[in-house]
Amino acid sequence: MSRRGRRTRRALEVGRVARRGRLMRVLGEVGAVGDRPATREGAVAFRAGLEELGTTFVKLGQLLSSRPDLLPDVYIQELEHLVDDVPPFPFEEARRIVDEEIGLEAFARLDEEPLACASIAQIHGGLLRTGREVVVKVRRPGIAEEVALDLELLHSLSSFAEGRSQAARLLQLTALAEELEAHLTAELDFVEEAHGSELIGRIVADHEQLLVPAVIHPYVTDNVLVQERIAGERVTEQHGLDPERAAVLARQLFAAYVEQITVHGVYHADPHRGNILLTEDGRLALLDFGLLGRIDDDTRRALGLLLLALAQNRADDVGDLILGLSLTTLESDEAGFVHELRRKLPRYHWRPLSGIRAGEALADLQRIALAHGIALPTSFALVGKTLSQADSVARALDPELDPIELLEEDGVEVMLRETERRLEPSNLLALAYTQGEPLLRMPRRLGQLASRLETGTLKVGIQPTGLDELEHVARSVANRVGAALIISALLVASALMARVNDTIAVVGFALSVGLGLFELWRILRTPGDL
Repeated sequence: MSRRGRRTRRALEVGRVARRGRLMRVLGEVGAVGDRPATREGAVAFRAGLEELGTTFVKLGQLLSSRPDLLPDVYIQELEHLVDDVPPFPFEEARRIVDEEIGLEAFARLDEEPLACASIAQIHGGLLRTGREVVVKVRRPGIAEEVALDLELLHSLSSFAEGRSQAARLLQLTALAEELEAHLTAELDFVEEAHGSELIGRIVADHEQLLVPAVIHPYVTDNVLVQERIAGERVTEQHGLDPERAAVLARQLFAAYVEQITVHGVYHADPHRGNILLTEDGRLALLDFGLLGRIDDDTRRALGLLLLALAQNRADDVGDLILGLSLTTLESDEAGFVHELRRKLPRYHWRPLSGIRAGEALADLQRIALAHGIALPTSFALVGKTLSQADSVARALDPELDPIELLEEDGVEVMLRETERRLEPSNLLALAYTQGEPLLRMPRRLGQLASRLETGTLKVGIQPTGLDELEHVARSVANRVGAALIISALLVASALMARVNDTIAVVGFALSVGLGLFELWRILRTPGDL
């Protein structure tokens, strides 16, 4: 079947699932079409539909769970329960892929029963001939083509929505689709995952209580990844550790994630309890780096300052930093946003993790921004979700940890490291060059400006803004005048036709009366519209 045929078939399948899951009702509950109250039933149907549609849509749901500005609380909570668990593909197929990619001769044993199965890959235990216990991650056959087809469909839908909806543009649906594509592309590439695992391993090396499984080279390809196997169990409230030991682990875990974001601009973007193990020697092992977040240097620096301002309860600085990261328009209520921050920010201070839900706090911040016409970058939502999940694991270890106090203590070190980085000769010279070059060009530009003034060739362009309301009024007036002219013409024509054909005249009169009554109803119902 051709690619267009497969895309059409997939679009029809998505449509069937959407219809069965009452998509219009869901759109109403999330505020996209109408304003129906959100219900648990609608959220469950939405989650079930995403799971039925497979890999791409499950990942979309996981990404949407970091967007409380886009979805109501009940939907966010339901999406946290998304299941990316599918039946395993045959072991013979996995064995064939391993043999083709790296060769079976490297293994003394490859376990037939998978340790875990997901929509992108499944994991088998194994033993290398060197005697080292490993896990072997094998990509599911055909998954790359399936994901590419779904991403193409989602890009088309998001572009269509943004072309016709201001709300879609404010919610940055195209950016959301691009973020999903970046994440899925990275998850499908095991070479990239291996690089991310080693990168995070180097970053957390200074934290003695944290470790990352070693990547076993040369057994790394796009379809197969071999890593050291670490024995451990998920972190729960019944961890059985000494309270002092648990507090050390919680502090190092939370501090490591803050450091990843604010110092290195890269972070383990999926630190839920399934991806963090409590090892037999009482340390924390970080697993699964298929989803690795990256942010540019300016955003990284701004996020570091933002977390410090949050810790120090400086609402005005928090507002300025968020506005600097965000997309605003003439309709954005920046003063109202800062006022709301001043009111809500103090409630998160001097409280332990047991009394704070970081996810709820960050979700609240995102909703405040959207309510005031401020579109936060997608990186903000993902960083927020990452810290929220890290805070969830830390809370299981030490509910009395104060994250705000920890942010403030680590903030000084972050600022010192940032200053040291800025003073490095290469960075200092680059900064001097980029800042000084416009000044060097200034004399020539002033000369060109004076020359154009002298010859009378200077042109000044003015771009009007904020005329949407005036345009709306003008269109409304034009439409109503046009409708009145049409109705008047019908009345005159019907009167003239009365001398020729009574039936046509009666039909004309009836039509003009109907149109006139309809226009009157529209005017009374929606003043200012047609």
